[in-house]
Amino acid sequence: SIFSFASGGGRGPCLNFGASVATGRILTFCHSDTALPHHWDRRIVTSLEHAGMHDAELSRLSISRANSCAFSFGIDTSREGLSMPFESLKSTYYPPGIRAVETTANLRTHLFSLPYGDQVLSLHTCVFEFLGGFPDQCLMEDYELVALLRRRAALFVSPSDAPGGSAAKEKLAIIAGAPSLCSPRRW
Repeated sequence: SIFSFASGGGRGPCLNFGASVATGRILTFCHSDTALPHHWDRRIVTSLEHAGMHDAELSRLSISRANSCAFSFGIDTSREGLSMPFESLKSTYYPPGIRAVETTANLRTHLFSLPYGDQVLSLHTCVFEFLGGFPDQCLMEDYELVALLRRRAALFVSPSDAPGGSAAKEKLAIIAGAPSLCSPRRW
């Protein structure tokens, strides 16, 4: 089904509207100029579901439970991605420093758990609802949601401090393999 959002207010309210009409257990937020890698759905489910392992098993293996996940960052430098549809000649332009942007974005993601919205953020519907959804703002709503996810993860008791040692820590998981690819036009 296709739903129309006409209330305004920017991306935050628009994304919350989309989440409110979604029916799945997992929500995936993908920008319109971002291409998903092959088997994206399976990779997201695998990252969030941990192959069916329970908290006790995750703790025993020292694995943090993913409260959310995102793909690595990539910029579509294929001929189609680099073509400029608004130019009559459809020329291919490869901006200088584009690989540096990818590298620094991926370092930011891996070191600080701060993915961009272009990296296709996914999380369980119940976690999204617990956080109150995206903040009601026009820009940087994805950054704020990730900040809320990081605060939630910090509240969890470490496995060594938990009674019986069965609590699993939380984290944002970066999905290994092919990245999501965003349009190079804005970079």
